Amino acid sequence: MAAVSQKRTGNEPAAARRWCGRWIWAEGDGKAKNVYYYFRREFMLNATDTEHRLFITADTRYQVYVNGKLVGRGPPQSQPYLQYYDEYDVGAYLVDGRNCLAVIVNYVGNNAGTRGGLLAELVDGRGQVATMTGADWRVARAKAWRAETFCFRMNKYSPYQEVHDARAVPVGWDGVGCDDSRWDGATVVRCRVSDRPPAVWPWTNLVPRDIPFMVESTALPLAIEVAEECLAIANRVRSEDLSIGLSVVGGGIKHCRLEGVEHLCRDGGETIVQSSTKHLDRVFDGVYDPCVVLDFGKVVTAYAQIELDGVAGGMVDIGYAERLIDGRFNNALEGQFADRYVMREGKQTYQPFTWKAFRYLKLRFSGCCQPVGVRSVKAVITSYPFEEQGSFQCDEPVLNAVFDICRYTIKLCCNECIMDTPWREQGQWLGDVSAVTLGGIYACFGDTRLPGKFLRQSAANQLCTGLIGNMTNVVSEDWMQVIPDYSLWWVRALWNHYQYTGDEGWIHEFYPHVMKVIGVFVNYIDEHGLVADMPYWVFVDWADVEKQGQCAVLNALLYGTLEAAGQMARLKRDSYSADLMEKVRSGIRASFVRRLYDSQKRCFSDANLDGVLSPKVSEHANCAAILWGLCEEELAGQVVETLYESRSVACTEAEPFFTTVVLQALDRAGRFDLALEVIRNRWGRRMVERGASSTYEEWGTNGSWRSGEYSGFLRSLSHAWSAHPAEFLIRNVVGVEIAEPGCGKVRLRPRAVPFDYSVAVPTPHGPIRVCKSGAEMEVSAPAGVEVLR
Repeated sequence: MAAVSQKRTGNEPAAARRWCGRWIWAEGDGKAKNVYYYFRREFMLNATDTEHRLFITADTRYQVYVNGKLVGRGPPQSQPYLQYYDEYDVGAYLVDGRNCLAVIVNYVGNNAGTRGGLLAELVDGRGQVATMTGADWRVARAKAWRAETFCFRMNKYSPYQEVHDARAVPVGWDGVGCDDSRWDGATVVRCRVSDRPPAVWPWTNLVPRDIPFMVESTALPLAIEVAEECLAIANRVRSEDLSIGLSVVGGGIKHCRLEGVEHLCRDGGETIVQSSTKHLDRVFDGVYDPCVVLDFGKVVTAYAQIELDGVAGGMVDIGYAERLIDGRFNNALEGQFADRYVMREGKQTYQPFTWKAFRYLKLRFSGCCQPVGVRSVKAVITSYPFEEQGSFQCDEPVLNAVFDICRYTIKLCCNECIMDTPWREQGQWLGDVSAVTLGGIYACFGDTRLPGKFLRQSAANQLCTGLIGNMTNVVSEDWMQVIPDYSLWWVRALWNHYQYTGDEGWIHEFYPHVMKVIGVFVNYIDEHGLVADMPYWVFVDWADVEKQGQCAVLNALLYGTLEAAGQMARLKRDSYSADLMEKVRSGIRASFVRRLYDSQKRCFSDANLDGVLSPKVSEHANCAAILWGLCEEELAGQVVETLYESRSVACTEAEPFFTTVVLQALDRAGRFDLALEVIRNRWGRRMVERGASSTYEEWGTNGSWRSGEYSGFLRSLSHAWSAHPAEFLIRNVVGVEIAEPGCGKVRLRPRAVPFDYSVAVPTPHGPIRVCKSGAEMEVSAPAGVEVLR
């Protein structure tokens, strides 16, 4: 793929370009969901000009071909008012004479107010347009894809099961010479306020891709988990949901053919599958389908690719799962990700239009009355092209294992957006990313482009209230269900991004958004100077924490965020706002201990409700107070003794997400030893010892205590908000503090630890390397970084 991505910094405007192409679609309003369309245009070229660049975008996603060859897919998931477009160098794909530009577009319809559309423009080295989308393009509904398929509505990226019939694909549609005379002419999407291209609703702001294109690699399954046959019984009531048939438990192979299945785990060889045919004697009762469950060893984000010698009308259903349930494949309970491929005759390769997250892949073959030869099943893994600059290695195996699964999870949750989990929602949750994932990206990979995209997309989802929408890779409109604490985490993330990059443009561009967020909280300051009873979904994390009244966690988080926002105000020379934020901080500081500290329990209560302390005590409230400096050193030591040493008070434990605050608070209180014990006992015992290859969403995988009582339901096994130890072990072991924005000056305050280690800490100038061996310590820094001790 010859692709080009453009780097963009904080306040730098998008690279404006004069588009000549028009947004096009098929006739109609473009609102039909989960539809696929073919678009094509043949044109003449003089090959003396070898430089050609293709600019392209679509709602929702495209695959683009030049002369029958796949060039790329995209764009990054966008809000329509911040619509990304891609740029490719396609000179190598073009020939002298007649050429063909062809595109498949899938309109998903996840975002309210959007519609299907395609915009493309091919420009030569002199800036002349060789071809562009317009009314002269041809369009046809891609009937190879079924539209009315099951939708797993929790998913924000690819919620629909894909049903693809290879027999319905027009032969040669993506190359020169295809007879498209029966195709329709494309319809130009019009806008009543302007007829100048490409201006049209809803895509009101086109911005160039500011992250690199994803990279792909292939992996074979590591093991055959199950080889069986299942009785073919129709799911008539919910026939559109493929996951039900895929979740049926079968038995040993008696009536089908499933031969050479071991070849699926290696390159070479062939697996023969064939449905049972005994029913043809009209005596045998039933048809049996051959099934196989493949284990890829860990959760991956990938396209399932199947290469086979098929029979026309034969089908293979593909099911995806993070885990087995009671030792069997079952994705009907939740996460009903599945695809169906209907074969044509002969050799063929199928790859779904969108990737899925899975560890286990189940294949169920049906309608294969003749033998089908399966030559390979692979995972074509798609991932963000991180450079692994950060590292942690010590002589404690459990800490190394925790670091490895945390770093892998952060990478797993980063594609063209930053996801909570690639398995379920694939949602760019504001607080998850701001509080944990961004720090992990800086610490493990040193990347700033994907975090920058997140910050920009999130700002674009600021609601009428001033708070920012919960998920920011889609359009957020539900202002009533917004999580206020997530907006505070975003403000902190913006300041941290500036500190890491040194680029003031981020503050200049998004300072107005910060002030709107802070203004929301100022409205709820009560007569005691504390925020009380915000009428929104105060989340904190899934633990059973008291969040009504004067909530200790929310006030402590606000107090810490106001410090960052105040520094932004001073950077902007906004003395009025700086003074206001210091005044609010002073009010919180004056009342926090008086209103929330329980002297009998010797720790903080979760909340004060009308002058009465809540009986609930949590790690959340106490560690938030310590981390953001709302209790003096002596009092902090007392709290730590109560909760972690004598354990004299029943205390609600933080779930993995908020344990980021727990670890940082214990370090600030001078108890790095306890922070390490938390990592060993929670991530080590509850994840690593259970065989985790990525971090769990909560401490349990089969249920949650979030309501105060245990209830069983699936928890994700690949959740980035639980991956904070990756950043903590890199940064806090050596005590890294950014002393100057941009990391030109960095302070190291290594902690006293009972192990030797080797750590690499990325900076924009390159990694700082610290090695401890016994009492000896070596530090090396790249040019441009001054290390203070």
